[in-house]
Amino acid sequence: MLVASKQQGHSRSEFITEQLTTTQGELGLKGERDAFDTLFDYGPDKLAHVKTSLLAFCNKHLNKINLEVNDLETQFQDGVFLVLLMGLLEGYFVPLHAFHLQVTSYEEKVKNVGFAFKLMHDAGLPKPRSRIQDIANGDLKMPYFLKFMLDRRSKFRSR
Repeated sequence: MLVASKQQGHSRSEFITEQLTTTQGELGLKGERDAFDTLFDYGPDKLAHVKTSLLAFCNKHLNKINLEVNDLETQFQDGVFLVLLMGLLEGYFVPLHAFHLQVTSYEEKVKNVGFAFKLMHDAGLPKPRSRIQDIANGDLKMPYFLKFMLDRRSKFRSR
């Protein structure tokens, strides 16, 4: 960017470089391919099996509080089930005032998912490969990845 200014009756100009966009690394690890990318690309039959397993896992725990998941892609977008599932898996009650139970806006979705990420971090889970906004926007791979991490954590804790 060219910046021109006048100082003591003389005009002065200088070029300043300003970063307008971010690099993929700053956005997260989304650029790296993993097993879930391959699953989505080449294995629709395997994807259906994974989906069934993850639904069973989620419902096994969420049924304890009379909730049920029918659609991984949409029901985890608002972060409510993620927060509740973290509480159930870690053995604590998440106060209902700590998150938005009835989500009415995108901002509330982002806050809920961010809170779920914080609970995951506090539980010692690795940082999810995607951004909070990706889940709130309905990234189809993220619910599978998150449930996989939670399932892995649950199996590890039960040993």
